[in-house]
Amino acid sequence: MSSTPPTPGPKLLDDRSLSGILIHFFAIPTGVVGAGLLYLLATDEFTKRNARNALDWHLTVLLITAITLGSFLTYAELTGQGITDVSVLPSSVSTIAGIAISGLFALWFGVTVWTFAVGLIAMVKAIFGTAWRYPFSLALVEQLESRIDLPGGWPLVIFGYVVLSPLVIWAVFFASTTDLVSILSAFGLVGLILVLTPLTGVAMYLHSRGDWLRETTQQPYLLAHVGIPILVAAIGYAVSLEFTQSIYPQGDAMYVFLAAFWMSAIVYLLRWWTRPSK
Repeated sequence: MSSTPPTPGPKLLDDRSLSGILIHFFAIPTGVVGAGLLYLLATDEFTKRNARNALDWHLTVLLITAITLGSFLTYAELTGQGITDVSVLPSSVSTIAGIAISGLFALWFGVTVWTFAVGLIAMVKAIFGTAWRYPFSLALVEQLESRIDLPGGWPLVIFGYVVLSPLVIWAVFFASTTDLVSILSAFGLVGLILVLTPLTGVAMYLHSRGDWLRETTQQPYLLAHVGIPILVAAIGYAVSLEFTQSIYPQGDAMYVFLAAFWMSAIVYLLRWWTRPSK
């Protein structure tokens, strides 16, 4: 008596990558930064298409967020509730503007909640092999990608980090303590930590992979450019915790990491600029 061989189950990862599936879940808390970094690092088409869809959605959310917060801050300034304490809007216009601002905040809140739903739906779709485009998302990545030509390539990003990083840190510690400067320096620090620093790490990786550190013997040097700052930050955390009266050793470790990574970026550029010509 012959038995029918069992039908093999679906091999989910044969034609789709795990990163292409998980990017949608990963992008829910990390937003544009997480989706953008994976989009830059993606090497297979499935991951890149899914990362592009997630990035398009989170760029749309970021745009709505910027419009909402920008409108709110403008409204606050024009109605005497901001930094200037000068009201220039008539009461009727102020009332209409207030209703519009409330509508924008309602839209922003709805979009934020909707992000969780569409992210999970897109992840399930990706499991079954579909790069699902988020509804109502703007096709920003394709439009921007075809128009942006970065002069100098990735080294320019690294150089930008080397220049901007100390300026942001200086603004945080030594700039004027007025409300506007404090707000701008706080936003600058958040951008430095969450956007520019990860982007610089990705820039090092992509630049070295496509240029001067392609050889296997040179790859450990690239790991050192990121690994050493992390190690230095860990040492800084331990020192701050054990030998100082700091109430926030994690913050001290972050500043130590930023300083070490800044020096690492300088070393990377110097090594690249002084490399032997081929």
